[in-house]
Amino acid sequence: MKQPEFVFELTAEAAEKNFLVLKQYGLDLEKALSAQRDTPLEYGSEFREPSVLEPLLSMHPLWPKMKSILQNGSLFPVTDLDEETRMKDLEAALARGNHKGASEKLDLLIKLVTKDVIHGYALALPLEKLMRIPGVVLAPVNIQAQNTINEFGEIIAKDRLTHDQSFDYSPDSSVNSRVITEELLPVRYGHCIRRIINWVVAARRKYPGVKIFACKVDYKSAFRRIHLAWKTALQTCTHLPEEEIAILALRLTFGGSPCPAEWSAISELANDLTTAIMQHPDWDPSELFSPLVAQVPPRSDLPDDVPFGIGKELVVDVPVNSRGMSEIYVDDKLSCALDLPGSDHVDRCAGAALLAIHTIARPLSNSEPIPRETMAAIEKLLAEAGPEERKIMLGWHLNFRTLIISLPDNKAKAWSVEISEILAEGKSKAKRLERNIGRFVNIGMILPYVHHFLARLRTLLKHAKKRKSAIPLPPPVQEDLKLMQRIIVRAQNGIDMNNLAYRMPDIVFRNDSCPFGLGGYDVRAYGWRWIIPPELRFRATNNLLEHLANIVSIKLGLLNGSIKKGDCVLSMSDSIVSCSWLKKSNFDEEPDIQEDGTFKMDPLQAEVRAEVAREHALTMMENEICEYPQWFPGVQNVIADALSRDDDRDDETLTNLLISHFPEQCVADLCAAEVAREGAVTRGTHEDQDRAWKRFCQYTKSIGIHDDTYLDNFDRYQRIRIMCAFAQAMREGRFSGPAYETLVESTIRNAVSYVAATFRDNDRRNPTLDEDGELARLLSRQYRAYRNKDPPVKQQKAIPTIVIKELTRLQQTELQKATAQLAVGAFFFAMRSCEYLKVPQAEKRRTDILRLRNIRFFRNGVELPHSHPQLETAEVVSITFEKQKKDEKMDTVNQLASGDAILCPKYAWASIVKRIRSYPGTNDDTPVSTVMVNGRLTHVTSKILIDALEGAIAAVGNDRIGIQKGEIGTHSIRSGAAMAMYLGEVPVYTIMMLGRWSSDAFLRYIRKQVEQFSHNVSRKMILHQFHRHVPQIDRTISRDDPRQRNHPQNEQTR
Repeated sequence: MKQPEFVFELTAEAAEKNFLVLKQYGLDLEKALSAQRDTPLEYGSEFREPSVLEPLLSMHPLWPKMKSILQNGSLFPVTDLDEETRMKDLEAALARGNHKGASEKLDLLIKLVTKDVIHGYALALPLEKLMRIPGVVLAPVNIQAQNTINEFGEIIAKDRLTHDQSFDYSPDSSVNSRVITEELLPVRYGHCIRRIINWVVAARRKYPGVKIFACKVDYKSAFRRIHLAWKTALQTCTHLPEEEIAILALRLTFGGSPCPAEWSAISELANDLTTAIMQHPDWDPSELFSPLVAQVPPRSDLPDDVPFGIGKELVVDVPVNSRGMSEIYVDDKLSCALDLPGSDHVDRCAGAALLAIHTIARPLSNSEPIPRETMAAIEKLLAEAGPEERKIMLGWHLNFRTLIISLPDNKAKAWSVEISEILAEGKSKAKRLERNIGRFVNIGMILPYVHHFLARLRTLLKHAKKRKSAIPLPPPVQEDLKLMQRIIVRAQNGIDMNNLAYRMPDIVFRNDSCPFGLGGYDVRAYGWRWIIPPELRFRATNNLLEHLANIVSIKLGLLNGSIKKGDCVLSMSDSIVSCSWLKKSNFDEEPDIQEDGTFKMDPLQAEVRAEVAREHALTMMENEICEYPQWFPGVQNVIADALSRDDDRDDETLTNLLISHFPEQCVADLCAAEVAREGAVTRGTHEDQDRAWKRFCQYTKSIGIHDDTYLDNFDRYQRIRIMCAFAQAMREGRFSGPAYETLVESTIRNAVSYVAATFRDNDRRNPTLDEDGELARLLSRQYRAYRNKDPPVKQQKAIPTIVIKELTRLQQTELQKATAQLAVGAFFFAMRSCEYLKVPQAEKRRTDILRLRNIRFFRNGVELPHSHPQLETAEVVSITFEKQKKDEKMDTVNQLASGDAILCPKYAWASIVKRIRSYPGTNDDTPVSTVMVNGRLTHVTSKILIDALEGAIAAVGNDRIGIQKGEIGTHSIRSGAAMAMYLGEVPVYTIMMLGRWSSDAFLRYIRKQVEQFSHNVSRKMILHQFHRHVPQIDRTISRDDPRQRNHPQNEQTR
């Protein structure tokens, strides 16, 4: 690294010199920064070169965005500010100065700015000459008091410099006001804690009694690691009026709304790299590690007498790899792993995050031109990076042994003390009130019922913001604050993580109401109803009555003991509004008065709703109950509806009537289980099983078995004999059409397996298994005999790339164009035919056909909408396969542009999307096989594609490529893709991942008959023409030893 031309000191002399340097480049910041090659001012200088990182990271969907940031800096997507407004705002900013929090602490402000300047994060310029620099935008700064942790684990105060880029001098003129949010990367930090909790609960359930350790690594000055693009840097200025110095930020600021999204392009990618390192079976943390790993504190176990919490069943399938996983929240990297006996998982947890950071960050040099710090925060590393069973993460104390999450003692004490101070004063300013509401929302992360108690506080805050002085606290608000102190204690004592995970419900209620009554029932046990007296009817809205019905069901469950402490309750209602009220009841108890003098809502009902919701929330918190509200269609809620209105029938009559006519709603669990089982197999599987069973029934009748289809009166040996005879009847084609004289072994084996499955579905023993639970030897030998006589399997030949290219030349009609586009697009993703074509029912598998919503395009890490006029300029096409053959779901695969003008995945899929979007009536759910033919929408079928491929092969020359008519099928494209990758020396694991093969099954697609398959193999085979065998140890055994094989005096050896 060379010394930059600019001077990084906070002095008037340095500011003047920097202006002169800028003046040398015509006051053009772009030119000035471009000239600072190989200095800390060069874009991406905090990280390793993109050319070094690309081989490792190029397959990640965020790599294009990260690469752009490293090469061009962070360019905020903002609308332009007209010159007149910019100059007007600049003058206003110079006249106003900074916020009081900064200007009243001048010494501290200078100290914080000096730190930024000397590290190269900002550049000092003369304030009086700032207006001469084109494009400059000025914003005020402030100082935010925070807490951090030192190397001893002690919590200490910290002051952070914040840049208020939301401050508008003119309407909507600030940087943040002009940000085009649609062009920002999605930020996923907010659900970090919930993702960790779900993984921990799933891990504990899968590995009960196994310790879970966590490590925490922080980035040092995370945002300051990313350079701002010159155009953005000009709009990120501030000043020190007292020192007559302007400050031009060169790195991401604490205050720019795009900054979290920009940083996430790097942090999310590095986090995924951390998880990949942790889970890689070949990584040895003792051999490959970061230099900082030696400073990680040793592991800390809880005492042996601390009990293990129980992980309860989840409704989502959380993949648990015992080697661990990693999560990221802005600059906090959180890793967890299971301490399986004899494993190195805890060492992996301790070293993976640091190794990932070391991999992407430029190593610290002894000759840095300006001061630079390691990317991992050393102080926090010494205090927090050690593997622990109990760890403070994101401001919460997580105990991975007991599965308890709690508010740390220091926070609980400080927050409660401030509430007491507010109550003692009887008033509060808006800023203080807003800070406390923010804390309560934070508590709502683990105690969601808190949201029921924020309505009055938010209403008071709305009024407080309209006045400069403190606002008095009404008695109801004081009561809410006192309640918050109780809730803080509850959070401090801890909450079961199971209640924050996506739990499988322990009990399900269905509820309903009408103006005449309320009703509900527990789907496992009982129902209830209450008829509203005539004098009380029509005094409440139906939404309020539905809300009351939901609450009554749970109250009754608690009273009769069907709901226990810690249970998860699913409250189902056909009212969307009442479901939302169970989550949050921010009812306005001071309803606005309309112009005609009437209220927008009835004040009495508003008060009732609020009090009922709060009472319900307290009940749920006291009993530690997790509740999920769920809307469902009213046609499925007939029983609860009848309970709420049928007052002319007694309990017994109504019960018998409902059970007789709506059994599926009475035994919801049984019905749901049956639906789940049905969904486990495809329609084709059902048809095949039904066909096999029909043939078995025909066969048993043909041999005189009429009333014992399940062979209940036969012993195991006899059942096996009958199944062998049935297999032979199938072999002879006795139940098939005249076209089938002899069926092959695989067809027979499948038919017998389907018959055995029907036995099991009806609680009978599998008739094909012996006493050891293995396939009977008679059947096994019979199958082998069939295989020996069957003709060899004819594999569909792999399509070479030249055929795909030829297909693109034969585009005369819209159908031919669509067929060629799909062939190219499918080739680069090694797709199954049913993923992109309309196939016959017999060819359908569990895989769903792709739809337009599954195709996404990215440029510089930003997703381009399908309506983008230059969709083909995308750098990456990303396809999500929602449902696949092996029950894999939401599997996303990315392909970069190939660089070829014809054979390119992004061009092919951009053409497909733009073509289909041009058809009237299409939308996100339209299949990618759609094509317009003769004015109507139809689909490209597998037969159309095969015919097109046959034509392209003929055009290239059948003998030239060794493929004759009839030797290809729809699998030929998938096979050709695998072959092309193999011949291109693509690593095996990459072929498997891109083609979504979960095993080495893809090797069936590599055709060894292809001439180029053995390229250079013979040459390599004669490189080593001599090798020597190492003699084995000769273990001589005496002929007289009775252990000798076939010894005449030892029966056991003969």
